[in-house]
Amino acid sequence: MNVPVRRGGGDFAVYRTPLVSVTMASTFVLKLVSFLCIPFMTIYLSRTVDAPPYVIGAIVGLSQIGSLGAGFVSGVLADRVGKRRVLLVGLFGSSAVFLLFFLTATFLRATVAFPVLFALLNTGYGMMSAFFWPVTQVMMADSLPAERRPTVFRHRYVLTNCAVAIGPPVGAFLGIASARAAFVVSGSCYLAFSLAFWWLTRGTELGAATAPSERRSLGGALRVLGADRTFRGLTLSMVLFALAYCQIESNLSAVVSRGFADGVRFFSVLLTVNAVAVIALQPPATAIAKRLSPRRTIQLGNGLFAAVCLAFCFVEFSKAGLVALVVLVSMAEVLVVPTVSVVVDELAPPGLRGTYFGASTLRNLGLGVGPAAGGLVLAWADRSLLFAAMGLCALAAWAVIHLTLKENPGADPGPSPEPV
Repeated sequence: MNVPVRRGGGDFAVYRTPLVSVTMASTFVLKLVSFLCIPFMTIYLSRTVDAPPYVIGAIVGLSQIGSLGAGFVSGVLADRVGKRRVLLVGLFGSSAVFLLFFLTATFLRATVAFPVLFALLNTGYGMMSAFFWPVTQVMMADSLPAERRPTVFRHRYVLTNCAVAIGPPVGAFLGIASARAAFVVSGSCYLAFSLAFWWLTRGTELGAATAPSERRSLGGALRVLGADRTFRGLTLSMVLFALAYCQIESNLSAVVSRGFADGVRFFSVLLTVNAVAVIALQPPATAIAKRLSPRRTIQLGNGLFAAVCLAFCFVEFSKAGLVALVVLVSMAEVLVVPTVSVVVDELAPPGLRGTYFGASTLRNLGLGVGPAAGGLVLAWADRSLLFAAMGLCALAAWAVIHLTLKENPGADPGPSPEPV
């Protein structure tokens, strides 16, 4: 759906399209309220459930596992039955999941069923997120002419990281992080935007399906993706990168909370440092990306990630060191994530945009397995081995890109939405 956008008005002319304005507002608000509670789930469960770290890590990682198959299915469905239906299922479903989190934590916290129900709801949250966020990527692109898309994606990337910067410290210092109130706030905000999107998209082309002659079955879409060697390699590389990166938002919280008296608050500060660094480092990262091919940009990011994590095995564990680690990892993130999303957009055939963006959520396999794998490492060894494992995963991601991704010097990677 290409909505006419008047020329002129600078970068902010894109907001003359109501759908763009509401989508950008939802990006900021929904990410902000999600980060009131999602990053603190490891701490919340460790205080509530008597279980070893790898079990808690497995429960936390189930949201990413839930998003794996759901992301691919949502992309195919968006191409076949229309984006609006898939979008609203994801939004209303996410609202219901957060409200059920609250009810479970209120009435069933002391029961043996609590960890099982919490795990099921966390899986449901991942599935609903996979129905919502990938569709917004396609929807934003379809709502604007090609020359306007880079601007709106840059703004969206900045808003996402602003939300991540604000959410954790607000939750921690107001005392609602890792508490039931965060679930109510998140569920209510998701419900509000569910109603806003329902009203705004009624009667629009977002509800229209792809023409029958262009539709592909689930098996047909799988065959197209399976035959794309570059996409397979790119996805495997991102799985490995995510496996390492997710330790920052999961098991690092346990390491920091045990290592410092004010560990919970300091961990929220580290999340804020990560988000602020991602925003501040975009100009130099963009300059680097314009001078390098996508392949070399991704390899540079993976190489930086690996070097930082391996070096951290041999330095003193301190607050200053952790801040430096997070800043350098943020630079790697800015180099890798936007470039990968640009390559996915280049690889996707016109009639399979939803399918490709949905399938790109397979990278969340690393986010799903990572917390449990990192928790297992911490259960059997010290934190130095955790950082070593992170570095080795980044090296493996570098090697996969080296073997599968062809040079394309003309591509200009720009900011894009984060993994679900």
